[in-house]
Amino acid sequence: MTLRGFCLLLLAFVQTACFEPKKACLDIDATNFDASADEDCCCEYPQLLMNAVQRYDTLQYLPDSLYAGKDGRLFRIKKVIFYLSDFQLFQNGGIVTVSDSVNLKTYAATGNDTISRTFTDDFVLVRRAPVENEVGDFRPGGTFEKIRFRLGLSPEAERVIPQLAPSAHPLRIQSDSIWYGRDAGYVFLQAIVVRDSMATTKPDTLSFTKSELSDFFIERTSSFIHQSGGYNFTLTLTVDYKKMFEDVDWTTGDISTWKSKIATNLPNVFSVSQ
Repeated sequence: MTLRGFCLLLLAFVQTACFEPKKACLDIDATNFDASADEDCCCEYPQLLMNAVQRYDTLQYLPDSLYAGKDGRLFRIKKVIFYLSDFQLFQNGGIVTVSDSVNLKTYAATGNDTISRTFTDDFVLVRRAPVENEVGDFRPGGTFEKIRFRLGLSPEAERVIPQLAPSAHPLRIQSDSIWYGRDAGYVFLQAIVVRDSMATTKPDTLSFTKSELSDFFIERTSSFIHQSGGYNFTLTLTVDYKKMFEDVDWTTGDISTWKSKIATNLPNVFSVSQ
C-alpha cells in the first residue's frame, strides 16, 4: 500500500470512529419531528390546549378591578379560579380523550382506607394567567363534531388526597388552594368579590362545590379541526363575567342569594370556539 493510500485509509477510520449519531425524534406525528436524526428518541406529542379568554362583556377582565353590575352599581372582582376536567371530543360517533394518565391516591368512598386509582390526566385549574392551559397529549387528527368537559371534578376525583398528588399537579394544594379538607372536598369554582367600590369594604369569598353546581358540563357542537402531523390542537374558552354576575344584587349582603343567582347564570357564561 502506498503512503497516500494508507493516509486515506487512516483518515476514513478516524472519521468513522469519531461519528456520533444524532438522537432526535423520528415520529412524524410528534411536534419535534427531525428527519435528519440517526436514532429515535425524545419525542414530544401534540397537546390539546385550552386558551381561557376572560372578559367582562367586551372588556378584558383585569383582576382586582371595578365593574358596573346591576343598576350600574360598581363592584370589584378580585379573583376567579375554577377547575375543568373530563374532556371529551366526539368524532364519527366515538369519544376521544387525551392520552395522559396519572396515578393518584384517594380516600375511599366510606371508611378510612386509601386507594390507588388511575385517572385520565386532563385536570386544569384556570386562573387569570396563564391564558394557555395544557389539557394533555392529543394525537388523533381530523374533524370533531362536539366537545364536552366538566366544570369541576368527578366524584372520584373529589376524593383525591392533594398532599399525595405529584408536585405542581392541579389537584395538589396550591398557594391559592381551593381544597377545603376531606369533608368539604374541592371547590369547583371560587370568586372573590367586593360588593361596592369602597376601599374599606372587606371582600367576600364565594365558593361553589358539587352541592351548588352538581354535574355541570360545558359543551359545544361545531366543527373542530385538528391538523395531524405534529400540530397542537388549540381551542378557546371564553368566560364572560358580566353574564356570571348578571342581576346579582350586591346591596343585600346575602351571599347565599348571590351564589344561587350566579349558579343560575352559569349556562350563559362559557363558550367554546376554535
